[in-house]
Amino acid sequence: MLSRPLPLNGVWRFQPDLFDEGEALGYPRPDGDCRRWREAAVPGTYDQTHGGLQYYEGAAWYRRTVAVPADWAGRRVLLRFHGVGCRARVWVNGHDAGAMPDGLLPFDLPVDALLLPGAENVVVVRTDNRRLAGEVPGLERGWRTFGGILREVELVATERLYLANPVVRADPRPDGGQLEVVAQVCNDTPGDATVCLRARLLDPEGHVCAERTGDAVALAAGRRLPVNLAATAPGAQPWSPGNPRLYTLSLELSCGGRTVHTETLRCGFRKIEARGERLFLNGNPLRLAGFNRHEDSPSRDMAPDRDQTRRDLEAMKDAGANFVRLCHYPHHPAELDLCDELGLLAMAEIPLYWWNGTAEGEDACRRKLAAAERQLQTLIQRDRNHPSVIFWSVSNETEEQRPEVADGNRRLVRFARQLDPTRLAVHVSNHWQENPQFEDDDVVCVNAYPSLDGCAARGIRGTDLAGSTCFWQEGLATLHARVPGKPVLVTEFGSASLEGVFGTGAGEDTHAAILERESAGMQAPYVCGATVWCWADHAWPPAAFAYMKHLGTSPYGVVTRDRRSLAPLAAARRVFRPRAAAVPPPAPPGAEPPGGWPVTMIRPHLRDLPPVQFPPGFGIRAMRVEEAGLWADIEQDAEGFLSIPVELFFREFGEDLAAVPRRCFILTNEKGCGVGTVSAWYNRDFRGQDYGRIHWVAVRPAWQRRGLARAGLAYAMHALAQWHERCYLATSTARLPAIRLYLDFGFEPDLEPPGAREAWAPVLAALGRPASPA
Repeated sequence: MLSRPLPLNGVWRFQPDLFDEGEALGYPRPDGDCRRWREAAVPGTYDQTHGGLQYYEGAAWYRRTVAVPADWAGRRVLLRFHGVGCRARVWVNGHDAGAMPDGLLPFDLPVDALLLPGAENVVVVRTDNRRLAGEVPGLERGWRTFGGILREVELVATERLYLANPVVRADPRPDGGQLEVVAQVCNDTPGDATVCLRARLLDPEGHVCAERTGDAVALAAGRRLPVNLAATAPGAQPWSPGNPRLYTLSLELSCGGRTVHTETLRCGFRKIEARGERLFLNGNPLRLAGFNRHEDSPSRDMAPDRDQTRRDLEAMKDAGANFVRLCHYPHHPAELDLCDELGLLAMAEIPLYWWNGTAEGEDACRRKLAAAERQLQTLIQRDRNHPSVIFWSVSNETEEQRPEVADGNRRLVRFARQLDPTRLAVHVSNHWQENPQFEDDDVVCVNAYPSLDGCAARGIRGTDLAGSTCFWQEGLATLHARVPGKPVLVTEFGSASLEGVFGTGAGEDTHAAILERESAGMQAPYVCGATVWCWADHAWPPAAFAYMKHLGTSPYGVVTRDRRSLAPLAAARRVFRPRAAAVPPPAPPGAEPPGGWPVTMIRPHLRDLPPVQFPPGFGIRAMRVEEAGLWADIEQDAEGFLSIPVELFFREFGEDLAAVPRRCFILTNEKGCGVGTVSAWYNRDFRGQDYGRIHWVAVRPAWQRRGLARAGLAYAMHALAQWHERCYLATSTARLPAIRLYLDFGFEPDLEPPGAREAWAPVLAALGRPASPA
């Protein structure tokens, strides 16, 4: 029998224990009376089961019966918890099965000796979300009081010859990829065994692209041994935000010709490096743009709705993000699965923050560091095979001006790098101005809120935020001088606002202005990116912060807790999307995708524009916002590669609908019907400058080859010349007729972004044009 999971999610019985009476009342006994206990959904939080427990800190009990299959007799069986809040002790059939010391991380309890195969078994769990004496908010539970069995529970049965902790390293190479697998082979049988490990790598289309069978290995009873396999994968494509290509690795352990254990996981060929003052992904320069995300939905479920999480991450990418910081505590691994699939780079973090060292006592300090190392090891072991993870963060906003805290951060950073040298190890600081302590960090990660700490926190509308821009320009320059030779990442910046409020320090408009003005101060070449705090409003304990002490929900989000967009989201899109559009992903090896590689073209000036000459009977007029449906219909009719919903119009132009009548145009036929579109849009921060943008040029197929695109393009460029000195456009390498037209109009290929020369070379060769950088 191979490994088989038995899910224990669903309905359990639940009993809060305000006065710690449970053990005295016999709750762990299999014959304990639980008739009057409530029903509780697992996974879930205390307050989802009982409305009176919203901020409860204390113990509670869970209980259920489970029928264990008869053929599990003699097997190795684990009781696996994927996350509790925040500690738990477990009894199986009245026997103490062990304790879980850490919240929100997986924990296995061996229970085969306690189970009765072929019969009903009683599982009892006591959870406790109180802070331990001598500890500070954070390490053992996170900074909120969520308690309960927060994530999935299952029983897992395996053979007694099995694989444990497989680790995959998948590095891109110019001709494909290099794969290395290390797994622990364990022999819990009473006799010696000879085992063999086989690995097969499948591409997304299901083709075998690498295969390797290891040598037979003799393994004594009761021993475990690491087994290594290495293979090349010719033609494998690197994983990146622009090309999140995932491969499936199948591991098969056999003994005497019989398969005894299989393991399947996903991987991506990608390499992250910090070289000098810059980040590099797969050898290409990388700038990060993104959001912090609390794992919190309106239902306060710490095992999140996968659909909601997908919508969040997709909306981040739509806003131009390529990075998400999964902040403050270990997030659900399903979030990293989605980051892998969607192409979002990620930072994973343990809950060590607001630590003030020996002010808590030396014993507490030692316990905290030991617990942090344990959590870090568990987190890295769980998540290290996700290509999306590029940072391990060991702490957030600790009091590193204290020597013992600074030493602790250094110790944890070194420990993370020892556990996983393929990723970057950091801590996140809000004391970086007066006391920068980044000697061991791969990247300097900093938080600050100059606008909020200044005008907005006092209720003054932030109409002049030049000081906030200077705060970042000057502060980061000073930091860079004190800690030279390392990239700097702004891990938190932002403000707070209330939905529907405008014209005050807590207004959506002030919040949006702060994001834009502060971002302008983060453009130095040694700044490798910035991360907005935060994606969505989330729950927090009342009185968490003095000037918002009456709010039960944090108002820092660019969307509300139930995901309504706010003005700060539009501001983040204005900051992030131009950079995303300006840097197409490098062209990976292999066949060009159907839509071609994304590329940009630049016209360095708007002088000497061609005349506007429409064919007889055809013309152009201003577009109205209410014609979004007509725009989408024309674009969809003309588009050969993309889906064009009506919503796309508002995503593209919704940040400034007032500009639509003067910048967006409809091409018309002899009857005045709309047969084409073109827009003379703008980008206030393309390469750090104000550029015009030719955007969404399209003509219905029935009206093509009549000179309409040429005339409409000339009209739009004359419009741009009223407001801009230069312009650019984005297209793709599959659109040869359009590129030929743009070249005729003086646009030049933008060869500066990584991978651009490789993408442009076949296009320019096909068109017989020389390559001259824009």
